[in-house]
Amino acid sequence: MYQVLDPIDGSDEAFDALAYSFGTFPDAAHVPIHVINPTKKRYEGPGRTEGWLTKAKREAEALHETAREMAEDHGVTIAETVTERGPPAREIVAYADRNDIDHVVLGSRGRSSIDTVVVGSVAETVTRRAPTPVTVVRNVDGDEDTPPERILVAIDGSDRSYDALALVLSKFPAGEVTAIYVSETSWRTGDGEESSEDETSERDADAILDEARERADEYGATIRTDVEHGDPSQTIAEYVTEREFDHLVVGRSGRSGWPRILLGSVAESLVHRAPVPVTVGNG
Repeated sequence: MYQVLDPIDGSDEAFDALAYSFGTFPDAAHVPIHVINPTKKRYEGPGRTEGWLTKAKREAEALHETAREMAEDHGVTIAETVTERGPPAREIVAYADRNDIDHVVLGSRGRSSIDTVVVGSVAETVTRRAPTPVTVVRNVDGDEDTPPERILVAIDGSDRSYDALALVLSKFPAGEVTAIYVSETSWRTGDGEESSEDETSERDADAILDEARERADEYGATIRTDVEHGDPSQTIAEYVTEREFDHLVVGRSGRSGWPRILLGSVAESLVHRAPVPVTVGNG
């Protein structure tokens, strides 16, 4: 069974992400994980007592009980609940690596009273290092009971981007899927004529999207395709917003055709900028 790891830290954002995970992957075995981080302020200083760990474990169990209640409400399966101790990002990645986790779903921000913004720390680190696809959830109200309906997949011709498309087609067969290729050339010279370089870029785009359609055919699916021009991360983020997609999927790394497609640039920028949940594929 597909296994989804759901980090929870007690924040509203984490439980919104958990609800989104339950709605997005209703047939999966879910594993809520809470990481006790003893370096945070609530466990530091003169007021810290020997009983701090006992208290932290009680708090963890209360969070897991909430997760179990939510799972019952959503009709999903919790395989187990997990409590670890240490730096959250490290422990989340290590657990995913040790336990054949297939997907990680987490909120974009953590508990602001004790953590910095998670995008840029925990979520970013997990997205960089996890051996699985990672979905970073933002801008949902916690009431999502169905998988995403309109999904945009960024395609650049790399194996990783086609793997991202395959993930979408396998997990969201009822979704309306659009594959977008962003060219960083304008395809036009100053006098409106196409240059030979631009003609090559246009042929590349056609070939890349033809391949995407062929991959979709293997799943018995029909997808829409589109080509845009400009900076990939900015263009994709704007495209998602303007056309009201509810989920974005991008490969973790790409080919040299997008010089900045390494995580830390396009994929990472989209995790920060896109107004919808973003899944970054593994690889």
